[in-house]
Amino acid sequence: MKTRKRSSANENTDPRIIGENIRDLRRRAHLSQGDLARRLDMRQGPVSNLEQGKSFPSAQVLLRLATILNVTTDRILRPDRYTDASAERAADAGAATVPTQPDLPVARSVHPQGLAPTSPAARLDAASPDTDAAESAVRDYLALEDICRVPRQARVPLQLAFDTAAPGLARLATQFRSLLGIGDAVVFDPLELCENHGLRVVFMPLKTAAGVSFHDAPNGNVFILIRSGINPEKQLFALAYELGRILLYTRAVYLGEAPFGHEVKTDKAARVFAACFLMPENAVRTSVGQTGVRPDEWDLDLLLSLKHRFGVSAETFNYRLLELGLIAPERQAEIRAAIKAHYAAHAFAEPGRSRRILSPNGRLGDLLHTALRRADPEAPAIAARLKKLKIPVER
Repeated sequence: MKTRKRSSANENTDPRIIGENIRDLRRRAHLSQGDLARRLDMRQGPVSNLEQGKSFPSAQVLLRLATILNVTTDRILRPDRYTDASAERAADAGAATVPTQPDLPVARSVHPQGLAPTSPAARLDAASPDTDAAESAVRDYLALEDICRVPRQARVPLQLAFDTAAPGLARLATQFRSLLGIGDAVVFDPLELCENHGLRVVFMPLKTAAGVSFHDAPNGNVFILIRSGINPEKQLFALAYELGRILLYTRAVYLGEAPFGHEVKTDKAARVFAACFLMPENAVRTSVGQTGVRPDEWDLDLLLSLKHRFGVSAETFNYRLLELGLIAPERQAEIRAAIKAHYAAHAFAEPGRSRRILSPNGRLGDLLHTALRRADPEAPAIAARLKKLKIPVER
């Protein structure tokens, strides 16, 4: 029996890779799968089969895909020749090309979405245990935004001018809080605040870090992935830390600097930003002033009572008090020793327990709920993947 031979254009191409590429290009064009099917004058089922790699596009469909997605047929058939999607996208738009770091390892499929890693933990590669999970979460979040037709751009600017010395980072934290509309107020749930301003925050079972982040330059937004299962204090600090990494990254790119050139300094700068963002100086001084405590009168119970207001760990709040000169160095050292002893005896659980109950993935859950209500054919598969990845979705 004779076997039909593939054409030379696709004989060395894996249909699954082509399908993933078509899906990526469709989402880049802000089209749902149903939109693309209508423009191709096809049913959605065959388009779904194309994207899953179950079938290969005919020459006629390939030409129509290229026209609709505004790319060449070679761009569809040979995605491996177009690894720098962000640079290509900027060129397509006639924009100045953003400096790239070709020697940096990046996520296997997250990077082709046009996302740039903004922290070392986000520079995933095929060997990382988080690569596939991060890729899937990013893809599905983008798909839900397309299905629900919501704005992709964050409601706050993510490229700000600032000095990277400690005073400059404190001013940056104040500026960013002002952009979020909270000033020096104590915020019970910074997570909800960020999501309400359009930032994409996903809580998922990461294995390599407490958090990773990506800058989505084409859409003026970010993806911040936070490890689920750790205590809320660590999660909130990871969120603020990744915000700092993002702002440091966009500053470096704008200035033409290497984003990861001085990792020790960058890590310290992100930590300073996170501390100032979560514990503004005026708010901390006001809270301490209301207790009447003198620098040499602190004890662990009072420190735990106040630190709960800011949603940070006891250790972090203790250091912040020392930075602001609100606690005597001797008392700070004694309390630090007590905190470390508690961590060692209780597997790093917070002393006094946590009073924070976060509602993770609120925006993601809302998008999924809307997509399911609309009976979009992609929505059940997305819901199944999120469940398989153990990504908690509040609905």
